[in-house]
Amino acid sequence: MKSATVLALGGFMRLVAASPDHFQSVSSVWCTDAPAQTVTVTELYHPDQQYNSGSKVTITETVPPVTVTQSVTLGGSGNEVLPTSIMTAPSSSQTFHVDVGTFNGKVQFVPDQLNASIGDVVLYNFLAKSHSLTQSNFATPCTYNDGFDTGLNQSNPRNISGLFQIPFQVKTTSPQWFYCKQPGPPNHCGLGMVFGLNPAGKMDQFIKNAIAQNGNASTSVSPSSVTSTATTFITSSTTASSTNGITTVTVGLNHGKVLVFDPPFIAKACAGDRIHFDFRATNHTLTESTFGKPCTKIAGAMIDTDFNNVNLNDIPNLHPFDFTVDSDRPRFFYCKQKNGTPEGHCGKGMVFALNVDASTFTQYGHNANATLPKIKGRQLA
Repeated sequence: MKSATVLALGGFMRLVAASPDHFQSVSSVWCTDAPAQTVTVTELYHPDQQYNSGSKVTITETVPPVTVTQSVTLGGSGNEVLPTSIMTAPSSSQTFHVDVGTFNGKVQFVPDQLNASIGDVVLYNFLAKSHSLTQSNFATPCTYNDGFDTGLNQSNPRNISGLFQIPFQVKTTSPQWFYCKQPGPPNHCGLGMVFGLNPAGKMDQFIKNAIAQNGNASTSVSPSSVTSTATTFITSSTTASSTNGITTVTVGLNHGKVLVFDPPFIAKACAGDRIHFDFRATNHTLTESTFGKPCTKIAGAMIDTDFNNVNLNDIPNLHPFDFTVDSDRPRFFYCKQKNGTPEGHCGKGMVFALNVDASTFTQYGHNANATLPKIKGRQLA
């Protein structure tokens, strides 16, 4: 038998002969069949050979198992994409099927949980429009844990079933947790688009954890605001208080379209409290300033993250920053992106404060608006 090249076509295997003189056609073979199979090979010879045109010889041979490769992120310290094999499943194992898409207006995995044994394969069928299977932890469902990740590479706007099918081979019976990292809006994980493999009765809580972590990550901001000639300044989307705990502040909303710290101020933060800043798209800073000069870095500033928290894909908690409050004194901060230009984030109201009331923060925002460049006495929007 001539040497042959293996091609993967839509989940089937086909052998194509390497010889230029003739070709071989082989009956289609499923990837998940037994390790070795008997297949019928029909050789059609080139008319220039000694055989008459149209002559053919049928040969029955046993071929070894075939492996198809698919690129997914398997984990590690970086974001490298490594090859993994769609292995031929042992005859005693099972193959489970999970659809990933939108059903009755809801983004979800169907089913959203299942129990599987070691050696089983879960085949994920990605439907419209674009989703991922990304591994996380039970307590933080919407944060990638450096495990399995398909990425958002399965764009399927026409909702064609079978267009993208990615297998996951079960190697442990311990609970494993996954989510869709599509940021939207709306954020899919925040809507409860999560999946549990051997969830051990904890699936309902896992969904609640996802909604609690990212439930408002991409919802529309409807704050009270004060209109100025320069911009609409957000004064309050959430007035958070923190008492001997941790407060999360999201830096930038809606894929970078809303320049805001959310919440924009914390009315009361005590010494020992921790503030967790989740920097979102695209690139922002947390830089300390003063009430009178909101967009100018304070001399000897203890806090300035600079431009070290870039997040092009709006991934939650990709490059967070935490600091511990040292006293209950008022403190003022801003984003220095494009500072001093008509597009400066600070001048457009991207400021943050600790231990101030709403009135003080509103005035602080107006002070920031006033720093935008002027032309002929008129501020640029």
